[in-house]
Amino acid sequence: MKELSIERKRNVALAGHHASGKTSLVETLLYCLGKLDRVGKTEDGAAFCDYTDEEKARGFSIYATLVHLEPKDVRINLLDLPGFPDFVAEVKGGMRVADGVVLVLDASSGVEVETERAWEYADQYELPRIAVVNKMDRERADFAATLARMNSIFKVPCVPFHLPIGKESGFKGVVDLVKMKALYFNDRGKVEREEDIPAELKDEAESYREKIMDFAAETDEEVMAKYLEGEALSEEEIQGGLRRGVADRSFVPVFCGSAAKLVGISTLMDAMIAYLPSPADRGEIEVEKPGGGSEKIKVAAGSPLAAYVFKTVVDPFAGRMSFFRVYSGTLSLDKPFYNASLGRSERANNILDVSGKQHRTINKAEAGDIAVLPKLDSLKTGHTLCDENHPVIVKPTEFPKATIQMALRAGSKAEDEKLGTCLPRIVEEDPTLSARRDPDTHELILSGMGELHLNIVADRLKSQFGLSSHMKVPKVAYKETLTGSGDGKYRHKKQTGGRGQFGEVVMKVEPMPRGQGFEFVDAIVGGVIPSKFVLSVEKGVVEALNRGVLAGYPVVDVKVTLYDGMTHPVDSSDIAFKIAGSMGFKQVASECKPILLEPIMNVQITVPEEYMGDIMGDLNSRRGKIMGMEPRDGKQVIRAQVPLAEMFQYSIDLRSMTQARGAFEMEFSRYEPVPHDLSEKIIAAAQKEKAGEGAD
Repeated sequence: MKELSIERKRNVALAGHHASGKTSLVETLLYCLGKLDRVGKTEDGAAFCDYTDEEKARGFSIYATLVHLEPKDVRINLLDLPGFPDFVAEVKGGMRVADGVVLVLDASSGVEVETERAWEYADQYELPRIAVVNKMDRERADFAATLARMNSIFKVPCVPFHLPIGKESGFKGVVDLVKMKALYFNDRGKVEREEDIPAELKDEAESYREKIMDFAAETDEEVMAKYLEGEALSEEEIQGGLRRGVADRSFVPVFCGSAAKLVGISTLMDAMIAYLPSPADRGEIEVEKPGGGSEKIKVAAGSPLAAYVFKTVVDPFAGRMSFFRVYSGTLSLDKPFYNASLGRSERANNILDVSGKQHRTINKAEAGDIAVLPKLDSLKTGHTLCDENHPVIVKPTEFPKATIQMALRAGSKAEDEKLGTCLPRIVEEDPTLSARRDPDTHELILSGMGELHLNIVADRLKSQFGLSSHMKVPKVAYKETLTGSGDGKYRHKKQTGGRGQFGEVVMKVEPMPRGQGFEFVDAIVGGVIPSKFVLSVEKGVVEALNRGVLAGYPVVDVKVTLYDGMTHPVDSSDIAFKIAGSMGFKQVASECKPILLEPIMNVQITVPEEYMGDIMGDLNSRRGKIMGMEPRDGKQVIRAQVPLAEMFQYSIDLRSMTQARGAFEMEFSRYEPVPHDLSEKIIAAAQKEKAGEGAD
């Protein structure tokens, strides 16, 4: 890694919608710098960034990839982010450690869903940004329409710094509106010649140039006064003013180009250097103290160490790879660091400078650097590395909750145990992915951000660990309860020739308020049932509760009072009274009007207003109840309560209804009775399944 001052570094996130050409843009940038002999294509599985088996097989980016560009004695740590909503952890994790964003748009598609979402994330992290309208050589490419759409949707002025020369297949160069020159490029993507602006673009160029100058002047009072008096601004004043304006997020420069034709791409790299901030431009970062409170640390190599682990990869061959950003100070091999998230000291055995799948060993990483710590199994995404004498915590990135759940099963019983050891290795890489064993249904539930997200997990289990698996909609964790009370006696008597079994119980069974659980009352008087057998009765009742009365689901919110019974001096035993308790409860409970309960979820859905009618109609069809609505950040937030049984595929349906512009979160609320007609179907299905298991 070159020894560069922090002012000569850039940490840039490349973000945008799927297929806008982000990865192709990186390929072209590397080619322009002479780092690649040819431009690889994502769809051919030959891209520098998309090097994993899953990305090669599918032909698109799945993971955030770190690439180093080193033009003009500047180091750009470029994070190529995926464009599908399923991989939000990669996108937010990458943006979290960037100092600026390059937003990539397809000239023929304009502002798409993930373009908007990337903009929102950039707003969330207060990141300066520039934009590039890519694929200007494509059919129906329209720079003016894309620019107009950007200004219509986004709240910050989007100002062209380029104008295209030529249209669609005739696209051949760009007008640089800062230099006021027409630029044409050679077959290595570099500027081959500068010429006067074509006559047909002259008026438009001068109009936009005036807007650029307005933004350049308004960031400094002295420069503004000079500009208003009609004096010419120096190149330094123009560049300084534009750089400050981008940093203040008062406007967004918009460039255009074609990665495929190598037009306008090298100038985009120049723009990253000229307009996006260096790590030093942050000035200070706010960190938390382990004991409470916060402080600000100056972003500089001489400050105390503050580094943040933003991405974890568990490579089957190389082991754990922890990607980290150094905000301040220096992390080196010759000095231990303190993991404030775990409260313990660690030492790096190696530090890697990574670009794509290439890496080399380095001795240290300084403020502004992004590097990798390999084979430190204690490190996880969200951990803070710091100086033990100055412990601080960088606030971890907040990720959205999972939106889809599926039951995952191994292909065979022999593979089931192996699944339990391999799956956690994949899950620990992704903060939006989780796996758990449902205690009621006993299914392995895999939760993630979308169907594609979970399918890729299944693919990785197969490719990395040789495990076949399949997914299905999870079972609903129904429960049973009672709506009436009853009394009953049950005698368990069995004689087999030797010592027999005898136990008689008399009990009362009654419902309790929802959420109260189970209560067992020993009301035996005079020792008609010894206390040791009373405990056996309770165990039997608990077993019966777990097996259910109607459909095999656990019975909840009941009170059982044991108040009489009978023993035999020889044949009574623990097992006899356990069986009597179990069978006695089932006999009485079946007469107490048992019903099914289903989990009800609190659901919060955020959508653009134009989709409100469709969403509310759909919620009604799912037996949902609308609890309220409110506007938020230009969208509508709908609060509803919906049965879980209706929500397993909701993320897929919501994307379809809103063109992927909707989002939702849900959490458990309570259990409620299942409607009678549905209850009958659920009971019949459960009994059929049980009969099938018995036949097996």
